[in-house]
Amino acid sequence: MALRFRLLLAALLVSLVSACGMSGDESAPSDKVAAAAWHEWRRYGGNILDYGGRHSRNGGGHETREPLASRIGTYWRAAGHPEWDGRTNKPWSGAFVAWVVKDAGVNGRDFRLGGRHADYMKAMLDLQIDGQPGRYMVKDWRDVAPKSGDLVCAGARASGHRDARALRAAVDREVTHCDVVIDNRNGRLRVVGGNVSDSVSMSFFPTDSSGRLQPVRGRPWFAVVDKRD
Repeated sequence: MALRFRLLLAALLVSLVSACGMSGDESAPSDKVAAAAWHEWRRYGGNILDYGGRHSRNGGGHETREPLASRIGTYWRAAGHPEWDGRTNKPWSGAFVAWVVKDAGVNGRDFRLGGRHADYMKAMLDLQIDGQPGRYMVKDWRDVAPKSGDLVCAGARASGHRDARALRAAVDREVTHCDVVIDNRNGRLRVVGGNVSDSVSMSFFPTDSSGRLQPVRGRPWFAVVDKRD
């Protein structure tokens, strides 16, 4: 009886892992930015937050404990703050993005590295408003279906549709967090971000039939940072 229970439990765990997109044979995304974020999640994370679903789990490293605490120091070095690490009382989701894009080989002219999401988004929006958009464009979250390597960014509050000028006017005071998109398929967006549940975490968000974000509780969407290859 005990053996049968263990076999049933093992089968259930395999089914759950597969449903979460975490099977052991899952390959890294082909996009270099997405792959860098995915590898960090596999190495130091493990947390999953399923918005609107049943597959959330807590199993990742914690920002104040090793080895993640020191690794966050590596993220901060990419963002220009070598004196900080996971034990420093500083939000580090922007530093995580800075490290990811740098590790993926993105040119600093295309993506201004820093610890604040608003800083790189302001630089991108300034180019857009001047009519000279770079490799990245910031778009209202309703206007584009996020793809692998893009960023999805949350704000402090829900708002109506915004063009580039309106996003630029609001970004410094409103944007709170951005995640790297891993993939977008079958009505679900998978993203990886730092400083989510005090770890490197993967989140699942629902999408509509066109692959665009849907409103979710706890994440008022602000924009999608569209990477143009």
